[in-house]
Amino acid sequence: MRNFARRLGVLPVLALSAGLVALGLLAVNRVVNTMWPFDVNRIELVRATAQQRVDAAMLLAAANNEIILAFLASVVVAVAGLFMPLAYYLNKRLNPPHLRDQPPSILAVLRQSLYAGLWVAFCLWLQMNRTLGLAVAALMAGVFILFELLLQIRARAAAAQEQGSPS
Repeated sequence: MRNFARRLGVLPVLALSAGLVALGLLAVNRVVNTMWPFDVNRIELVRATAQQRVDAAMLLAAANNEIILAFLASVVVAVAGLFMPLAYYLNKRLNPPHLRDQPPSILAVLRQSLYAGLWVAFCLWLQMNRTLGLAVAALMAGVFILFELLLQIRARAAAAQEQGSPS
């Protein structure tokens, strides 16, 4: 089975990536084009928006939270699909020299692409609140990167311990 996966190479990752991008973009299209995120009875918000007298907090207080969560979830799926080939390449390139001929773990690639999707959705949500700043975005990216480094170190230590212990 390992030999078969090695022969396929990047094709499963590309197929999964294309599927996630298509699913995410279809979901974003559905949310944006068919759902109204605000209560229709709040016509004063439409008037205040046209006159540029409304702030972001007032708009988000009137928003339908389920629709915003559906939009952010579909953004996570679409960005995860976009980032997956890059994560595969980075994992293949940054593997230790004796493991470069083996394909990287698909779960690690999927986890890293989901981190990228969560980061983009988090930044998008902060931008909706008009609170996005470079420092906050960099801090959140740093948290995701450190968490992934911790998981990689833990996995490599477990693999080294497994190889070193007698069976």
